[in-house]
Parts: sequence; C-alpha cells; structure tokens
Amino acid sequence: HEEKARAFDDGHRTPHRARHKRRQTDGDAQLELGFALLQRIRETADPSLYPPAEAALTEARRLLPDEANPVVGLGGLQLGRHEFAAAYETGQAALAIDPSSVGAANIIVDALVELGRYDEAFNAAEALVAASADLTSLARLSYTRELQGDLPGALTAMQQAAESPGLAAENTAFALSLVGQLQRHTGDPAAARASWEQALALVPDHAPSIAGLGRLAVGDGDFATARGYFERAAAILPLPEYVIALGEALEAAGDTAAARDQYDLARAEIALYEASGVIVDLEFSLFEADHGDPTRALTLAETAHAAAPTIRAADALAWALHRQGRDDEAWERAQEALRLGSRDPLVLFHAGAIAAAREDKSQARELLTAALATDPGFSATGAAEARALLEALPPSS
Repeated sequence: HEEKARAFDDGHRTPHRARHKRRQTDGDAQLELGFALLQRIRETADPSLYPPAEAALTEARRLLPDEANPVVGLGGLQLGRHEFAAAYETGQAALAIDPSSVGAANIIVDALVELGRYDEAFNAAEALVAASADLTSLARLSYTRELQGDLPGALTAMQQAAESPGLAAENTAFALSLVGQLQRHTGDPAAARASWEQALALVPDHAPSIAGLGRLAVGDGDFATARGYFERAAAILPLPEYVIALGEALEAAGDTAAARDQYDLARAEIALYEASGVIVDLEFSLFEADHGDPTRALTLAETAHAAAPTIRAADALAWALHRQGRDDEAWERAQEALRLGSRDPLVLFHAGAIAAAREDKSQARELLTAALATDPGFSATGAAEARALLEALPPSS
C-alpha cells in the first residue's frame, strides 16, 4: 500500500513539479531579457526599448512572484522614465519580498534623492554602504556627498566605486567618467583626462567620457576640438545633453546656423523621450530657457518643482523666472537650489547671473567666479555669459 501510495503521489506531483520548473525557467529567461534591455538602454539611450523591457520584467514578476529581482528591474525602469514616486513604491515592494535586496535599497536611495527627500536619502545611502560597499552603493554615496558640496568626499567614494568589480565594463567605465568629472571639479583637469582615457580604454566608444574630454576642450577655449568630441558622443549615444553641448560649442564659435540645427535636433530627441513615457520636464525647461521659449520653460519648471521640489528643480525654476525678468522670485529659488551646499557649476552660474541682474555685485562675483573655477567648460555659452557678466561688474573694493 505504501508503494502504491508513493506511486500515486509521484504521478500527481510530477506534472506539478514540471510546471513549476517551466515557470522558473520561463521567469528566469524573461528576467534576463528585461535586465539585458535595461543595460542596453544605458548603452544606447534608445527610448523605444522601454516598452519591451517593461513587458519582459512584468512577465518575470508574474512568473516569479516570490522573487525580488523582477520588481527591482521594474523600479530601475521607472527611474529611467523619471517616475520617481512610483519607483520608490516599487523599491519598497521589492524590499518587502527580500529585506536583504541591495538592488531594492539602491532603487529607494535613487528615488528619495530625486523626490527631494534628502535627509532620508543621505541616511539610506550611508546604511547601504555599511551593509554592502560595492560599485552601486559607493556611487550613490558619492552622489549624496556631491549634492552637499563635499567634492573631495564624493571623489573618494567614486574612486572606490570605480575600483569595485562591475557587472559590465560599461558600469566601470561610467564610474570612471564620474571620477573624471569630480577630479575636474576639484581642480585637477590632468587627472580628469587620465580617468576619461582609462574609461575609453575599457569601452572605446564611451560617450560620457568622450563628452568629458569635450568639456575640457571648451574650458580651454578650443571649440573646434570640443565640436569633434561632442559630435562623436552624440553619434554614439543620442542624448539631448550631448547634442545641446555641441550646439553651444558651435554657437560660442560663431556658427549660429549650425547651432540652431543642433537645438532643433535636441528638441526632436526630447519629443521622442516624451513619446516613450519619459518625464523630461526638468531637462526640457533648462533647454527652453536657454535656447527656446522662456514662457514654456517656466511652465515646465513649475510642473517639475511641484512634482518633486529638488535642488535641480529649484535651479530650473530660478533660471526660468530669471529669463522672464522676475529676478527677486528667481533669487529665492536660487537660494533653495544652493541650500545643500552644491558646487554644481551650472547652479552656481545661474545663481550668479540672477545676483548680477539684481545688482548684488558681491554675490554675483563670488558665485560666477566659483562656477568658472569649478569647471570653465560646464557650458560653452554659459561660461561665456559668466565671463561677460564678471567683466561688467565693477572692480571689488
């Protein structure tokens, strides 16, 4: 009877086990596909890959309801689309499945930062590194330090991140590109160049590092060389920021017609991102304020700031208000953008230009000088405007 019972039991269990194994196998395949597509988005900036990535990760979540990784993948996708509130909830859902998931903790840190919940984000980043000091956690710690103006501390953490094993060569190259940026911002352009060249030795077509070399050329006033770098970066990774940088280099060199062509291309690229569900209000606002419609810029900045009152949103709103001539309001927002101590040269430049418009000569001189000292290549047109504003200020007493 026992043998018959076992035979009967096994006869009914075997199909169940087979179905379970198929679900696991199919779920793993969808998960692998979803993460491969997310990596491909990082490498190509192709917004058309978001829908298939979402479909694969959603199916993986259905097939593997007890695993956190599909949920982590969906959180990463939401971050890419700038759906930060949704990403935070997704990160929490992943953490509920697996409280030890580093991926879930990474999603939560990123979302908190992009929602402007800085105290929570900084504490979460410190806790994350204490639990698992790897490339992903150290990179996040670096960014939280950078937001607070601790550039040496940010550089140390990012150098440690770059020395950690990466999941792909592109991940390590990207960390090295950020090391280079921080080295430039801490006054060591030679070290920055070496880091970008090291990244390019790993990934020969690494667009962020190529763009970094372009910004060095802008800082040197070599717009012809900068143009070549930005053209190459934009051809590899068609991000609006590289196309805009190219346009600004052309404009600074006096080729306004070619610059307008690049700005039109950037506007078309931004529209493609919007059509793929990516929220680009913040980036579009800054672009419109500098190269398009200031009224549209203000609407976009107000929307972005209402959704997430981050220091970047405050900076965009300040700049849009300034372009409308509302400089007292702009100054309030500029102070909000600087409240953590950021040394971002673009934020410093914006605040300095607003101070100059308000005839606060001391503040203007201090902020504009700091922007150019941090990175004279932060923007070809922005740096030129900063220098012109400084030259127009009376000598300090």
